[in-house]
Amino acid sequence: MNITIREARPEDAGSLIAYVQALTEEEDIDIGLGPGEFQMTEQQERQFILDVAAEGNSIMLLALASGEIVGQLTLKGRPRRAVRHSTVLSMSVKKGWRGRGIGNRLMQAAVAYARECGAIRRIELFVFARNAGAIHLYEKFGFQVEGRRRRAIYRKGTYLDDLLMALWIEP
Repeated sequence: MNITIREARPEDAGSLIAYVQALTEEEDIDIGLGPGEFQMTEQQERQFILDVAAEGNSIMLLALASGEIVGQLTLKGRPRRAVRHSTVLSMSVKKGWRGRGIGNRLMQAAVAYARECGAIRRIELFVFARNAGAIHLYEKFGFQVEGRRRRAIYRKGTYLDDLLMALWIEP
């Protein structure tokens, strides 16, 4: 299995939209979007990719197998001085590709970027409390649970908890 991890480019916009739309259609996916809720146009996605790339505390990474997007990770920094050191991580891996080390490789690249860029000291994320695999992966990288948001997500008639996890990057 030859997986390439690289930064997203504007020309990836259409493929990224198709990737996210496919994720939202998965029966038991642990993301905060339902079927049909991702409505970004190619131009908006292109601009988002450019905006992320232009910031000194943000990056969008793609995991590719034979040119197909099979995973995605975004570290999105904040612009205000008081919180510029903090970034929010979101990650997904396509069904059929989970459990093959792709999330691990994306996390390695993201944490390396955070350490090297010099602007990031805190990475935080939200994860479904039921997503034991993702929680284990984040803990492996040193993330710690900082809080629980009770009934934060509503899926298929049920309220679900999520966890706030964070990693402190030492200077």
